[in-house]
Amino acid sequence: MSRPISEPVQVEYRLNQVFDFIDTNLGGDLSLDRLAEQARFSRYHFLRLFHAWNGEAPHAYVRRRRLEAGASQLLYSSNTITTIANECGFDTADGFSRAFRQYFGVAPLVWRRRRLCPVAPEFEPQSEDLEPGWPVRIAHIPATRVAYIRHVGPYGASTNGLWARTAQWMQESGLQDLVRFGMGLDDPSFTPPEKCRYDICVALPPSFVPPPPILTKTIAEGKYAILRFDGHADQSNRAWHYLLGHVVSSGKYKVAPMPAFERYDVDMPNPDERRQNCELCLPLELQTDL
Repeated sequence: MSRPISEPVQVEYRLNQVFDFIDTNLGGDLSLDRLAEQARFSRYHFLRLFHAWNGEAPHAYVRRRRLEAGASQLLYSSNTITTIANECGFDTADGFSRAFRQYFGVAPLVWRRRRLCPVAPEFEPQSEDLEPGWPVRIAHIPATRVAYIRHVGPYGASTNGLWARTAQWMQESGLQDLVRFGMGLDDPSFTPPEKCRYDICVALPPSFVPPPPILTKTIAEGKYAILRFDGHADQSNRAWHYLLGHVVSSGKYKVAPMPAFERYDVDMPNPDERRQNCELCLPLELQTDL
């Protein structure tokens, strides 16, 4: 018999489902009523719980996520302002530009010029862990159903305890020797560190259904730029920059509006504060909006 889920855990479980719904529907209806329906709470109860749990009202959180997604597209795609505005849930490019300037303090085009101009020198490897000409391959990754545990807060060493917790859960569930993923859902260059989300994911066998509060989702099928990184954990951010620079400078691809992730195959150990051995996987789309 499964143990009953405590109310705080149940709230966290439902709200994380809402956060995932928002991320995959930034261009759609994200009204308070729609989100409360997703959470299976009354409108008033959802509003109170969301603010208490997240420190933001739902409308403020949605606005922030839409603008952050727009900021990322401005950096890593050549999409027009109109296309970005529509994909991020704004009715017009002017409305998006006004909101963007109010939130980030600069106009979208200024943001794009300021952040893309230094791509080449900034993304050059400057460590023995990253040699010039580090190979990047483009490969297809199939859709993968995963269970995940979420960390909210700064990336880095603070996630080590969560990796240990995930390993324990895998052991208790008979899921040893499976591929794992580390998935950062926010860009720490413009998302406040205390708001950043990091999911540790485990690829699931087809018939396995994890009980709550363990959440599930599907890593999207598609083309990915992949860089094998084996080095000091402190240098992984530079590896990501190198990979982004490779994609942006090619002109052929743009970064798809999906999470990038680290992939740890069965023979790769969990990361720690000293070393990381994984594949960095960046989702791609063909750049057609020029």
